[in-house]
Amino acid sequence: MDNKRKICVIIPVHKAAPQPDELIALNACKKHLSSHNCYLIFPQGMDTSAYTAAFEGLLLKPVDPGWLASVEQYNKMKLNLEFYRLFAAYNYMVTYELDAYIFSQDLENAGAFDFDFIGAPFFEGYWEAKPGAKLVHGCNSGFSVRNINSCIRALSGMKKFRFRWLLYRLFLSHSSRLRLKLNGLTKGRLEVFITGRFGFYFADFHLNEDVVWTEVIPKLFPWFKVADPITALNFSFEYNLEDSLKLNKGRLPLGCHAWYKHLEFWSRYIDTRSIT
Repeated sequence: MDNKRKICVIIPVHKAAPQPDELIALNACKKHLSSHNCYLIFPQGMDTSAYTAAFEGLLLKPVDPGWLASVEQYNKMKLNLEFYRLFAAYNYMVTYELDAYIFSQDLENAGAFDFDFIGAPFFEGYWEAKPGAKLVHGCNSGFSVRNINSCIRALSGMKKFRFRWLLYRLFLSHSSRLRLKLNGLTKGRLEVFITGRFGFYFADFHLNEDVVWTEVIPKLFPWFKVADPITALNFSFEYNLEDSLKLNKGRLPLGCHAWYKHLEFWSRYIDTRSIT
């Protein structure tokens, strides 16, 4: 690995008492990622002693409590330019939510630094994907790596789309028929503008931040490189786990997300005795 590459790991939490499965996740992070600066992101004023007791050396980064007040506010935090500027001294950010798990420290060979964003790939149907569903472009954020400079560059460039947002609000937001017609005429090329999906930046508009980063941002900024689904499978799994394992040629990924929701699969590979 390039010794000049600076990596930070962020572990966002919003409550003082971690659950047993979250401690399993935290211990895996400590085992495999403690050679990097690992930051606990928490609401200012919250007691963090349960986390620091489990992970000696964990760095504390309190943030505005409003940033972590709800799932929606957390998503907005991850789309906030000021959040990325907190970590501008680093090249890459590993997001490690405490429903993630990591099996190895080998970020390099998992393709973590080959893209501006990599995480578990999406399947058609997203969180309701059925076995046999096709892989689609886009990646999950819960266990992911992103290029911090690229994120800052993209968010800094959003202001140039404000005029298109205003046009959308004026002419298209109230006419689904017109939106569908224009999407058809442009063969979906301008979909992000026609539907106003980039509106998260200008109004009280919500999309999951990983959908924004891996589906919306690349349409606004074609230079922003998101991992292809097959490469992303080598990095992380989230849903359709048996299919994911087959598509990854029987190999486990570097890590995974939402493992506690799928214990029937992950208990083969993760020691869950403390919670089962």
